[in-house]
Amino acid sequence: MKLLCFVGACVLLFGHLVSGDCNVTLHAQKEALNFTSPNYPRDYGNNENCFWDIYPQTSGYRVVLDMVYVNIEDSSFCTVDALTLYTKSNDNADTVKLNDICGETRRSVIIGNDQHFHVVFKTDSSVTERGFLIRYYETQGDSSCGGPLVATSAGNTITSPGYPNTYPSRQSCTWTITAEHENQTIVLDTEDSELENISPRGTCDSDYVTVYNGRYSSDELGTFCGDQQPVFASGGNSLRVHLQTNHGKNFKGFKMRYKAVDAGRCVLTMPADESPVQLVSPGYPKSYQRKLNCTWTISAPIGYKIEVKITDIFMDRYCENNYLLLSDGPSAQDAQLEIYCGAISIRDVVSSSNYITITYHNDGSFRGILFNLNYKSVIPAERVCGSGRRSAEVSTTYYLTSPGYPGNYANDVSCTWTISTTTGNKIKVEIMFLSLQYSKRCTRDYLRFVDDSTSNASPLGKYCNVSAKNVVSSSNYMIITFHTDNSVTGEGFSLKYTATRGCGEHHMLGSSDTTLIQSPNYPFHYPLNADCEWTVSTDIEGYVIHVKATYFDLEYSLQCSSDYLQLYNVVGVYEYSLGRWCGSDGPDTQSTEALMKVRFHTDDAWSNRGFELAFTAGEKTPLTGTHTDTGSIIGGVVGGTLAVVVLTVCCCAIYKRTKSRTNSQLQRNSSRDANVNTVFSLPLHNLPAVTTTPTAGFEAPPSYHEVVKNDPPPYSQIASLILSQPHDTPPPTYHRTHSAVVTEV
Repeated sequence: MKLLCFVGACVLLFGHLVSGDCNVTLHAQKEALNFTSPNYPRDYGNNENCFWDIYPQTSGYRVVLDMVYVNIEDSSFCTVDALTLYTKSNDNADTVKLNDICGETRRSVIIGNDQHFHVVFKTDSSVTERGFLIRYYETQGDSSCGGPLVATSAGNTITSPGYPNTYPSRQSCTWTITAEHENQTIVLDTEDSELENISPRGTCDSDYVTVYNGRYSSDELGTFCGDQQPVFASGGNSLRVHLQTNHGKNFKGFKMRYKAVDAGRCVLTMPADESPVQLVSPGYPKSYQRKLNCTWTISAPIGYKIEVKITDIFMDRYCENNYLLLSDGPSAQDAQLEIYCGAISIRDVVSSSNYITITYHNDGSFRGILFNLNYKSVIPAERVCGSGRRSAEVSTTYYLTSPGYPGNYANDVSCTWTISTTTGNKIKVEIMFLSLQYSKRCTRDYLRFVDDSTSNASPLGKYCNVSAKNVVSSSNYMIITFHTDNSVTGEGFSLKYTATRGCGEHHMLGSSDTTLIQSPNYPFHYPLNADCEWTVSTDIEGYVIHVKATYFDLEYSLQCSSDYLQLYNVVGVYEYSLGRWCGSDGPDTQSTEALMKVRFHTDDAWSNRGFELAFTAGEKTPLTGTHTDTGSIIGGVVGGTLAVVVLTVCCCAIYKRTKSRTNSQLQRNSSRDANVNTVFSLPLHNLPAVTTTPTAGFEAPPSYHEVVKNDPPPYSQIASLILSQPHDTPPPTYHRTHSAVVTEV
């Protein structure tokens, strides 16, 4: 939705830069221009057949297509509606098809030398969507990125090509950044990063960014990928940034801020990730002939520790003048881990928490200390396998790994961890990585989760490959067992766990979004005594929430009183039930407003595999599926109609037998009339409100208790009163005596 708003704003602000024509020739300039599908931003039409030829305006330049927004009817192999990209040679018009594009996507494509783009858009006679907006511009060289930059004290930013949309495939870009003055260094801060994820082994193998110290040096300050956001500090007054992408998936890319600082201002807070980052002394590999007192505070996520490795160091003999100090915490006053000076042996250092502070002191004499070190975050390894009990707190993340992770685990291992939290909370475990010897039903090597800490605790799941991401307990205890046999080994596992007060979250839907909500531990059995709540909403005017069960298997009970899923239509602060489901028949319904609430409850008796629900936002549609309340509504209407007929006949018969009524019969009839007037409330769907206002001009009769306030008169008085009445007076009509009940039905 935010992207749609962004695109809409761009169209309004830069409409003069947007071309909605088709079957035209366009010339790319250094300034980005746009072309769109017909009728954009409204839906394109049926049976469209458009083409665009896009040339660079400057000889020797190349064209970049940056797909800001694409929403084309999706189909297998894009056989229905499609945007097709071709390259054509400027010399002989040789044509090469690149790919067919449909669905929703973001990507950037760059053309080769002496070529131009030929873009074709075809649609069929069925569904139409929003279409596309594509930015095009020309660039010089072999890529759409790279070049020399100057770092100033004010700072500036550098981004990957196409940012914040996707970067192109097969990019190799290098930026060289140089400070304004010789006595300055450069701080490079990653403000945003979305590259291809780090590999299971903790390395960046696909799309990545590498930062080098100096203009030409091969000395790496660090490499990052995924969502890592490191901070780099150069040793001298220059550094290089290199982006490498492969031919696979494309992502958003990066945004980095670079700034020139005085070499004496070396006080930074720097994050540690799984990828090592290098830190060097100012001026490295040369000495820096000034007094310095630098402090770098390194932080890692909670549950991690920080490992520091010295790769190169030259030290003065006198520790009181020049030294490198590593402190175990967020300040230099914390406990000393190691101090490097004089003739001391070099060893690796690991912090006891998620902070470490590095202090560099140089009094300006001799050469001081030159150093090159790298740091990274590490998950603490178990020294004892299954080391007793662990506690968890809400909103705090903890980590658990197999022995030796990320290296291979050993054979014949049996580890057990018991995790507990305060009463009323539950344990939630996320399986971040799992690589075990696979076997059917996981009988060889496995990771098993058990609910509670009692001997008859319920199993939550047994894994030897990743078939689920999250495991949730039903109590405040969970037991985790890791078992291996005497044959094949693997890399093991990495878990992240925390305490939670329940389950559920909020989902906001756009016009073409589909959100899946699953029961805890799905597709394995959900926990006992679970209470989850989700909300699903949309901010598109006139849209409601549609829900359909793609899988449904809950414990069945009469009136769904044990385990159940209940949906609510939310209007302001009020909630109205849309129905309750259990057994194997899940919901297929819609809300009447833009917000729906989902509640899932289980008891302590039995659990099944749970559910998966698909939610979309769209306009209201007639309900075509059978709903749990439909039968009740139809039955109520039919039953009410039959009741009118039967009661009318009974009233006539009762009147004819009035002379023989006794006082007890009158009381029984009054009691029966009271029962007839009982109205049962049924949840109705999208039906107009029904009032109970009597017919105009009619005053409702008094109740029995208002008429008979004292003991009834003797029978002889009643008989004489009845016999004195004329016999040809007709009885009152049913509709006059029961108008309120009929109106309600």
